[in-house]
Amino acid sequence: MKTHSSKSIILGHKNFGELDKLIFLYNEELGKIKVIAKGARKITSKFTGHLESLSIAETSLYFGPKNIILTEIDPIKSYKNIRTDYQKLSCALQIAEISNQLIYENQKIEHLMELFEEALHQIDTSNKPQLTAIYYIIKLLDQTGFIPNFKENQSSIKKKYLKFLHYTQTQSLEAITKISLSNEEENDIKNILTRIIEYQTNFAPKSLIISMI
Repeated sequence: MKTHSSKSIILGHKNFGELDKLIFLYNEELGKIKVIAKGARKITSKFTGHLESLSIAETSLYFGPKNIILTEIDPIKSYKNIRTDYQKLSCALQIAEISNQLIYENQKIEHLMELFEEALHQIDTSNKPQLTAIYYIIKLLDQTGFIPNFKENQSSIKKKYLKFLHYTQTQSLEAITKISLSNEEENDIKNILTRIIEYQTNFAPKSLIISMI
């Protein structure tokens, strides 16, 4: 396979070389991959404005001898409310950062694309972005095998939070967003998730921690 075109979500990026960018994608057919956007840091680049984290786009890729090259990108969905609302943006970046860190390169997770799009749509349109981010993180931890079975787990976690975490593992986003949590309860749950992620992966999710301050 020399070329490939399908839908991708941009999870993050960083500078690469003098003018290029290294892009972290989750591709619906290939899973988590790293690609190079050549010349993306030029003002006149065709990629300008299309490589932000959370962008959902049709991507065309070329498989070179050493690297995968991004040749074309055609945006599919833009979440305007997320881009203009600090709280919504913070919550969306949480799920992008944690997805990028928890998913291994070339790992493909069943229905993750649908889960990601569902969460972003809910964050964009609802008034419960934090609860949606919590839902997504629990589902991702569950699907990647990093989360215990809270129904059977004996730990220091308060019973009401164990019940919530287990309930979230088994229920839909629609059901979870009907729950009312106080700011203190949301922060307690995020603290629990942070500890789980750190314990299982040695990764400290900065965006999740920052949102708790």
